[in-house]
Amino acid sequence: MADGILLRRSVLRPAVLPTVSFGPFQLLEAMPWLMFASAMRFVAYTNPILAAPAMVLASYAILLAFLLAARRMIEIADGATQLGKLSFADQLRLSRRILGRIVLLLIGAATLAVFFAPKLAIFLFAGFDGIAFDQFSRTGIAWSVILATIVLLMVVRAGDAGEVTLMDAMRELGSRWLCLLPAIILLTLFLIALSAIQGEARGLVVLLFRSDVPMQIKNLVYFFFVFGFATLRLWMTLAVLVFALRESYRDAAA
Repeated sequence: MADGILLRRSVLRPAVLPTVSFGPFQLLEAMPWLMFASAMRFVAYTNPILAAPAMVLASYAILLAFLLAARRMIEIADGATQLGKLSFADQLRLSRRILGRIVLLLIGAATLAVFFAPKLAIFLFAGFDGIAFDQFSRTGIAWSVILATIVLLMVVRAGDAGEVTLMDAMRELGSRWLCLLPAIILLTLFLIALSAIQGEARGLVVLLFRSDVPMQIKNLVYFFFVFGFATLRLWMTLAVLVFALRESYRDAAA
């Protein structure tokens, strides 16, 4: 019986990468969903009436982008997963199950923070958004990395035809902490540095929008700013976590 998809790749058979229409641009496969998520976040920030449904749609889009990127990163790491066989309807159902459990975790963490650290509550509640988009506190960044780890563990179980439950993911995190904890710390430091770089770039974008540069150029710069950093953050997160998870399976096999 295989211990997991990343262990199974070396025990049963080598992974066979499917042929896809994205060709050499597989790493950009998740970008359309990140674009949609960014648009919904803009709607939420500018239209209070539509804020709630827009943020729900943005969360779904982030999770769908995460699924696509996780599948590709697992395959890059020579893993075998069934995620590529999921239809779009199956992806939506899986996203709904995972997101429902993550929302409960966010509500619980934010509620505890209200009593013990009120200033952190908003950052903890927005932690899932921080998997792809910039957080504005180091605590929020660390929390987003932990959430990304939990989501990845649930996605891995789904790709191995396992049950998607929060408790199973937490137990998996506890059993593989020796490899995952250093990855979480390292990734948090990386993302704090990336957030600082994005902050500097954001200042330049603001200056550009205050200038007389044609609107077409402004929109193009904004596109590369938002989606470029979101894509980089998502792929950086998955690269570190997937390879750390692979090492944990190797250690378990040994």
